[in-house]
Amino acid sequence: MQATFRSAELLIHKGQTLELGDAARSVITGVRGAVWLTRDGDLNDRILMPGQSMHVGRDRNVWLSAFSEARVKVEQHVPVVRSLPVRLVRDARAAFLRFMRRGGRGGHAGRGLGSAY
Repeated sequence: MQATFRSAELLIHKGQTLELGDAARSVITGVRGAVWLTRDGDLNDRILMPGQSMHVGRDRNVWLSAFSEARVKVEQHVPVVRSLPVRLVRDARAAFLRFMRRGGRGGHAGRGLGSAY
């Protein structure tokens, strides 16, 4: 499986609170100003200063608040699932349909699937 990253830089105004729903597998990095970071289910809030990062585990919402105008960078790890080549899927489907037309008996002289074991 390959992975890619989605990245955004967010501006947070003084006194503003942003909610990042489902920030799973994210890294939040302070770019400018101080940012108060609260994670759902975590009693330990954190203050991010420029250059400091916080890794968010799985299935967590995050709230960001700014003491003065601040910026954070949010990078989210996104798994990429590659699809199978169309020809391979088409050939496998055709083979399966031939198998089913024979009543689930391939070229095994009347033995059903799995009966050779």
